[in-house]
Amino acid sequence: MRSWVAAVALAALGGAGALAAGSSLAGAWRITAIRGVDAFDAGRTAFEAAADGRVSTTIGCNRMVGKPAVDGDWITFGPMASTRMACLPPLDRLERAYAAALAGVRSWRIEGGRLLLLAADGKAAVTLERTQ
Repeated sequence: MRSWVAAVALAALGGAGALAAGSSLAGAWRITAIRGVDAFDAGRTAFEAAADGRVSTTIGCNRMVGKPAVDGDWITFGPMASTRMACLPPLDRLERAYAAALAGVRSWRIEGGRLLLLAADGKAAVTLERTQ
């Protein structure tokens, strides 16, 4: 079986930089929507973006960590390290959907207090709300 982590691994274009001081992307977020996923427990999710550019995230089972390439409003998630716990349904399917959504992210923006991670088509692949 192909590891879902492989779905997240894509070549980062350019160098992965630190987030600009005071960047609105930095901080703690809760994942509230994933494109193609009907419903999940958002209270179990986390997405933390540190000032040095590192990201740590989970949808409630495994934790992924890495350093996306960020240049202004452009972002791509390169190879991400992950724990490898066996997740029971429906978390196993949710993790695969989340990993695929992150792999397709190309830009980000803040809209109405929400962080939108956008796919190449400009539509939200992942939507998050700030927790801190």
